[in-house]
Amino acid sequence: MSVKPDHARRTAPWPPVAQLLLIIVGLLIMAYPFTLGAHPDVTCRGALMHPGDVCRKADGTGVQSYEQRAAAVRNARPVIVGVGVVVTGFGAMLLTGENRRRRRTPPPGANDTPR
Repeated sequence: MSVKPDHARRTAPWPPVAQLLLIIVGLLIMAYPFTLGAHPDVTCRGALMHPGDVCRKADGTGVQSYEQRAAAVRNARPVIVGVGVVVTGFGAMLLTGENRRRRRTPPPGANDTPR
């Protein structure tokens, strides 16, 4: 098994698309609670609920009130934003690492001696 020296490693000629996509996905996750997720309606399996209504669980093991479901939606927003921040930060960290690696790695053929 042969190990290539550091200068023999090749870098991809294209931009780091996966890292950029990960950053975009993270930003979309962060925006969700303030856009599509900001809808004020509380539903129970697709049916609109009003204050005082209850929603029975599908398996019949319990119920949730309108207020409980509304509180669950409100409490989920910071968690969703936090997940978006983590995904965006991870993508930014990968992008930074890739850019640093590209700067350190000489282009192919840079260390070749002319004949």
